[in-house]
Amino acid sequence: MSIDKYSVLIVEDKAEIASRINSAVGQTNELEVCGIAGDVDTGLKFLFELKPRIVLVDLGLPDGSGVEVINAISKSDWKCDALVISIFGDEARVIEALQAGARGYLLKSGSLQSIGDDVKSVIEGGSPISPQIARHLLEMVRMSGVSQDKDAVVIELTARETEILNAVAKGYKRREIGDKLGISTGTVGNHINNIYQKLNVGSNTEAVAQATRMGIL
Repeated sequence: MSIDKYSVLIVEDKAEIASRINSAVGQTNELEVCGIAGDVDTGLKFLFELKPRIVLVDLGLPDGSGVEVINAISKSDWKCDALVISIFGDEARVIEALQAGARGYLLKSGSLQSIGDDVKSVIEGGSPISPQIARHLLEMVRMSGVSQDKDAVVIELTARETEILNAVAKGYKRREIGDKLGISTGTVGNHINNIYQKLNVGSNTEAVAQATRMGIL
């Protein structure tokens, strides 16, 4: 494996889908697939043997849940992030995966051709989520009935930051936001980092949830 490439482990039991993901990742110069596992046990074995930078993990595996792999990733002693690619988009599974430490959540019903960009987004600090999941999370927050305390510190985002956060909530990637607003991907990243600092969060999902609780979105 080339030392200048980020290693990617795929944990997916459907051979056809694993092949499609493998092909999509392979088309991204900065990435290289280091292994493919079809179940939890093999996924955990490869995780500690290969020490990948990113793990693309399905949740419904023959011998258990991909959340077991995500939990192991969260406790790893090297830099490693999990990105869920699943057919399941129900509330319980989404919450369980995110609480376990997944940095993003994509549905298989979407296009898998952009997986390489999604992986790079995670490496750059982003949290790619499918539009359906983003809307689902927003609705979950709204339905929670959590209201902002009257004495809470008022946090203000600039018009541009609010515009970018709205785009993030709709599932747009940094590159797509940059193209949409006519600014560079790096500038989008700077704005997102500022948003993280203001809201005291560390991911897109947390930023959207926090901003919704505070009435910013």
